[in-house]
Amino acid sequence: MKWRPLLAILLGLLMVGGMVFAGALQNNRGGIFEPPSKGQPPISPTPGKEVIMKTFVGKSSMHMAEQFLQKYWDKLTLRINLEEFGDCTFIGIALRPLPGGMYAPLYYFANESSGYASLRILNESFTSEATKFVGLPLRVKGALGDEPRREWDSIGRISTITTSRDITTWRGDKVTVYNKLGVDFWVTEAKMGYYYYVYLSHEAKVPSERNSPKDFRVAVKEVRERATILNPSREQAYFGIGSFKPEGSGSSSEPTVTWGLNVGIDTTGLPNAGAGFSETYTKGLTFKWYTDDIDANRDIEFEFYGLNKKEWLGSSPAWGQIFITHPVVVPFVKKGTPFHMIEIKLRAEADFVYEETRPYCGLGCGTYTVKKSTSAPPIEFTVELYPWFVNRK
Repeated sequence: MKWRPLLAILLGLLMVGGMVFAGALQNNRGGIFEPPSKGQPPISPTPGKEVIMKTFVGKSSMHMAEQFLQKYWDKLTLRINLEEFGDCTFIGIALRPLPGGMYAPLYYFANESSGYASLRILNESFTSEATKFVGLPLRVKGALGDEPRREWDSIGRISTITTSRDITTWRGDKVTVYNKLGVDFWVTEAKMGYYYYVYLSHEAKVPSERNSPKDFRVAVKEVRERATILNPSREQAYFGIGSFKPEGSGSSSEPTVTWGLNVGIDTTGLPNAGAGFSETYTKGLTFKWYTDDIDANRDIEFEFYGLNKKEWLGSSPAWGQIFITHPVVVPFVKKGTPFHMIEIKLRAEADFVYEETRPYCGLGCGTYTVKKSTSAPPIEFTVELYPWFVNRK
C-alpha cells in the first residue's frame, strides 16, 4: 500500500492518537449488522464516564497497545493476545463503559493487506466503526428453549482482521484477493450457567469481472470457519447439541440463505446465522455447506463450497462474486467455573480459483486458458470472554 509522504513518516515513527467519544455518538446505530431495538432504547454508558478511544500506528503499534490495555486488563470483557496480530501496523481500541466498572472493547486491526489508500481513510474507517459499536444497545431480549426470556449483554467486538494474496497476470497486472473476519459477542445468565453468543462475519473478497484485467477472472472457491473451546475443561464448557448454525449439510439454489438462531433463541435483537453472495440480484448463484462437529461439542468447523453460477450447459465458478458467511456458535459455561470465563480459538480461511487466457506461438499462433487455485493466509486468534454483570452491584 502506498502512503502519501507525510503519512509514511507517521507510520515509521509510531503515532498514538487519543480521542474521547462524547454523548453525541451514543445515538448512532449500525455495524456488521444492525439489530432493531423494538421499542427498547439503547442503554447509555455509565453516567459520568466516557468511551475511551485510542489508535496506534506503526511497527510498534502492538507493543504500545499492550501497554495501554494493561491499565484496564482486569476490567475487560474481551481479552486477546495482541502478539497474534503482530503484523498489524494500525490498531484501534474503543472501550465502552459498563455498569459495575467493566469495559466492553472494540478491537480494530489493519495492515498493508487491508487495502486502505491512506492513513486518513483508515482513521475515518475506525472512527466510523467505533461510532457504530458505541451506538449498539447494551442489552437485547432473548429466550433459550423453554426458559423465560432473558437479557443478552453485549461484551465487545473484534473488527476487521484482513489477510490478502496478490496474483500477477502474465501481462504483469496485480490482482488482490482478501480474507476478512470480524466477530461480535454477547452473554446471558441461565439457571445452570452462562451462554455466550458468538457471531462471525467472514468475507472472501475478489474484484468483479468488470474491474479485472483483460483475459483474467477470479472467484471464491471455498471458505471455512472453525471455533474451538480451549478452556475451561470439557466438563465445565461445551457447545452442546444444537448450539451452532448452520448444522449438518445442504445446498442453496438462492444466492443467500438464513438459518435462524440457535438453541431455541427467540429474539429480534441478535443477528441470524446466514451465508451468501453479496450480489443477490445475479441469477443462478448457488453454494453448498457442511458443518463438522469435530470433537464432541468442543470443536466446530463450517465449510462453504461449490460456489458456482449456473449456465446453459452446466455451471462455472462464480467469477467476480464476493462471498460472506455469518456462522454462529453458542458455548455454555457451567456455574462455579472460575470467573465464568471461556477461552475460544477462532479461525477463518478462504480459497480462490482464477483463470487467464494467454497467447502462444509455435507452428501457428493462438491462445490457451490457464486455471489455478490460491489461498489468502488464514486468520487465527484466541479470545477470552467474561460476563460483565456477575459482579454488578
